[in-house]
Amino acid sequence: MMLLALPLAHALTLEEAWSLAERDSAESTIINGQAAAAGTLRGQAISAILPRVSISGGYTVNQYESTLDFTEALPDNLKALVGESEPVVINKGEFWSGSLTVVQPLFSGQSLPGLLAAQATARAAERSAEAAHDQLRVGVAQAYWGTLLAREKVRLTAESMERATKYAALAGVRERLGAGRGIDTAQAEVALARARREQVMAEAARVQAEEGLARLLGVEANVPLERPTPHEPAAADVEAAATAALGAPGVKAAAERATAARSARTATDLGWVPSINGRFTEAFSENTGFSGEEWNWQAAITADWPLFDGGYRIAKQAEAAHNARVATAAEERERSLAEADARTLYAQWQAAREAQSFAGEEAALAEKALKLAESSYELGALTFLDLWATRQQRDAAVLGLLAADMQLDVASVSLSAKMGAR
Repeated sequence: MMLLALPLAHALTLEEAWSLAERDSAESTIINGQAAAAGTLRGQAISAILPRVSISGGYTVNQYESTLDFTEALPDNLKALVGESEPVVINKGEFWSGSLTVVQPLFSGQSLPGLLAAQATARAAERSAEAAHDQLRVGVAQAYWGTLLAREKVRLTAESMERATKYAALAGVRERLGAGRGIDTAQAEVALARARREQVMAEAARVQAEEGLARLLGVEANVPLERPTPHEPAAADVEAAATAALGAPGVKAAAERATAARSARTATDLGWVPSINGRFTEAFSENTGFSGEEWNWQAAITADWPLFDGGYRIAKQAEAAHNARVATAAEERERSLAEADARTLYAQWQAAREAQSFAGEEAALAEKALKLAESSYELGALTFLDLWATRQQRDAAVLGLLAADMQLDVASVSLSAKMGAR
């Protein structure tokens, strides 16, 4: 996979990430390849009703050449009347031969339903590919937002590290001047150690998130990302979402698989009827025999009716019947699950939208509280433990707002994917 050469000044958007994943990712290649492989079933089924043409040829060497001389069979008194004649070569010692044969199926009970089954299977693969691409978009959105969240965590831990260093130094100065307590100095040193640990863990999580996104998209791990605005789902209300989900690619794929299974069952049932073929052969042979002609053609109509095959067709009929019932039940289940999932995802999106508004309020209040706490601490009106707890609340609120944006956007993208809408 080629790495995308993006200038560092350009921030990759989520829409661009989707385009890259659908165009260049290994996941997309697998999805498209599976659909393309299923599409070849159409050609395989069509071949059952199209003519088959074959050419054969060879050079033959016989140990003995066979001839027939009619004059040798006559009595001596008639030989003089008939005269001398050339012997007829029945089988030459050496000769070239070849033929061109065309076989055209005229009737086969399995051909048409088999073709219908293959076409339905190919359509099911195409719809499944569409559903897989929709889920790929969800996965890209999760990886994209996860990387943003991991980078924000690194930024906040670095900021906490800087602040903890400052607080520890200030606490030490206060203790030496007699204006502070030893417990504040100890707590500041504990906070500094914790900040170091959290920074190391945040950096490891960032590397993991960036490498996962880079592998998925084929970009550099350190590519800048643009924080997206959460998308709106393509549904006015929950009923519209549930209705749209019934026409999504996943449901259509299940319906096509059920159609294919029923057609395959019909083809198996019609395996008991005879098949009829037309055959035409144009043959060439230097071994002309009695005809004396090197070129000969032959036309024939043949019928084939296998009456007993050891019970194989009976077993295949039972298998096809079971497959048809299973596929029909799977279609019904897919429709039921699609509608239920759409309602669930819509409820999750509504909850995420409300949570996001609360997260914004929380982040604003936490930022204000931190500024007040820092001012109070510098004046000696607040303990370090209270100050650090306030700072941790602010950091959690900032991350919470980003996580709320992520949950809202992923919920919207997931709902749109379930509906088959983009």
